[in-house]
Amino acid sequence: MAGLTWKSLDQPEAVMDFEHGRSLGVQVGESELWRSELRPGWSWDEDIKPYAEGATSCPMVHREYVISGRIRYLMDDGTEHVAGPGEHLVIEPGHRAWVVGDEPCVMLDW
Repeated sequence: MAGLTWKSLDQPEAVMDFEHGRSLGVQVGESELWRSELRPGWSWDEDIKPYAEGATSCPMVHREYVISGRIRYLMDDGTEHVAGPGEHLVIEPGHRAWVVGDEPCVMLDW
């Protein structure tokens, strides 16, 4: 059976507020999408780690697309990358991140 289902991030089903940003989420079937605006000063250590139940780095896989701004990723093995607009990333568990520069980082994550 063919079908079409949609939702808008302008009417999120889930909202996560951080000290330095906000993420808005929707779920369509098994697909989940988040749009995050992370302001300068946002970091995994400051904004996420307190809720990570003792994790020293992010235990999740992320698939991201950076719309604007820059974000730096540091993997537990020492690999690092600063991502900017137009980049698509797959980030495995075992990473930390923080916004780079004076511009908010806006990204999609699924």
